Amino acid sequence: MHRLRVLAIALLLLAGATAMGPLVAQPSGSRHALLIQGASGEPRFATMHRGWLDSLAALLVDRFGYDPANVTIVAERPGEGEVHATAENVRTVAGRLAGTLTDADQLLVVFIGHGTGQGDDARFNLVGPDLSVADWRALLDPIRASLVVVDTTSGSFPYLAGLAAPGRIVITATNSPAQQYHTIFPDALVRALESGDTDQNKDGRISVLEAFTAASRLVREHYEQAGILATETAVIDPTGDGKGLLATAEFPSNSPAALWYLDAPRTATTDDPELQKLLARQQALSERIDDLRRRRDSLPEAEFTRQLEALLTELAEVSREVRRRSGE
Repeated sequence: MHRLRVLAIALLLLAGATAMGPLVAQPSGSRHALLIQGASGEPRFATMHRGWLDSLAALLVDRFGYDPANVTIVAERPGEGEVHATAENVRTVAGRLAGTLTDADQLLVVFIGHGTGQGDDARFNLVGPDLSVADWRALLDPIRASLVVVDTTSGSFPYLAGLAAPGRIVITATNSPAQQYHTIFPDALVRALESGDTDQNKDGRISVLEAFTAASRLVREHYEQAGILATETAVIDPTGDGKGLLATAEFPSNSPAALWYLDAPRTATTDDPELQKLLARQQALSERIDDLRRRRDSLPEAEFTRQLEALLTELAEVSREVRRRSGE
């Protein structure tokens, strides 16, 4: 009965959603990205990898609203303001991020290029000496920000367990040490972030889980249309336990990957001071609901349902008043 009441209230709220923007929580800190293009090995790969790097950087800034100053690009052939992809430079960049980012910040790390080796000795190819899984873990662990790592390379699977940590999300383009061929996952990821269809729940935003699911689907469709056996299957570890899940898995609504958004929330503004107060209250309630969803596993089911019902009821009432005040 409790679940039915909560569902009814949720449906009422969704039915009354306005164009004021999605009602979802966002960390109070800033959003950062570290995009790393490693050594390509061949001219054709150099062009391909650089294209993916540039497309991803442009999407983060132009579509998802990242501050260009917070997007660090490490490249095989760096342009102005970029960093040369050497192990020494990567260590310097990671040290800077560890010294400046806080628990309230977000950091997206994406590897584009080639990976080699297996197990703890798996390496991401850089210009000059490479860095192993253990090396990358030592560089990332001191960074306090909420961290998402996406290794789009061949031989990326060892990074799934190797970089796993509580509060960290890891995605790899492969789900087995045997998958060592060049991947198309980075291309699929770019196309997923470009597509409006990636917003599966139609809340106006893109979560890490939605991006992963859409990119995985595009990879699968590529191999099906080509009529060849897939040589890569992406997996995600949303909980930090080092175990990969396919995009077809059942993810709970409070999965960290479903609540880690690539874009910032839209902040609705109005000249009506009373309406502005309502909008602020609406956003605050939404943030409390997302926080409750994150804590669901630590609460008894009855207590979670009670709190969720109360918050959804209040949010529905505030949203109704927002619609009335705004003349909708």
